[in-house]
Amino acid sequence: MFLATGICGGFTTFSAFALENVQLLQSGKALTALSYIALSVILGITATFRF
Repeated sequence: MFLATGICGGFTTFSAFALENVQLLQSGKALTALSYIALSVILGITATFRF
């Protein structure tokens, strides 16, 4: 169960994230791609903090 949902799910999520960014870059939307990357990383890390 862990392999199917944990590891495989993580790979497919990252693959989708990477594909979306490549498509944005190829369509000439570099600022949008960089913003998407930065916000995803910052918000993802912020969401893991416990206050």
